[in-house]
Amino acid sequence: MSSNEDFSDANVLFGTADVEETAATKLAAQTINLTTPVTARYVRIWQKGHCIQNTNSSWKGYGNGVGLREIEVIAKLKDGETLPDAQETRNIALGKLPYVYGLDPTNIAAISDGKQDDNYAVHNSTGERWLQFEYKNRYRIHEGSSRAPIRWSA
Repeated sequence: MSSNEDFSDANVLFGTADVEETAATKLAAQTINLTTPVTARYVRIWQKGHCIQNTNSSWKGYGNGVGLREIEVIAKLKDGETLPDAQETRNIALGKLPYVYGLDPTNIAAISDGKQDDNYAVHNSTGERWLQFEYKNRYRIHEGSSRAPIRWSA
């Protein structure tokens, strides 16, 4: 997360262990807790692939495909923005499409459609690639999640 386009002031949030998707954890998000909220305008999502236990066969292992089911960025409203309670948070990523470094994902609209389901976007590039969400204003980010599965919260 960053306030600058070049990510020179980036706050890097990450989990310390690979997430392994099993039949029991399918569609669950990885959680990364923030000690304090982060102020940012740009959010960049990085992934190296996935580890899965197939739910319909005995195959298990790592793959380089990245399937993103949903990305949420939760922030408090800026002054002048209106909702019933100024302290409420909302998903500022809802309905927005990210900038993609690499090949455009298949079904990219599913990444921010507000549904955490089996309808996901598939990043079609290998190697060092990212998705980046840019917002008009800087927001105090309290929580973000990627059903890829990655999740941050504060």
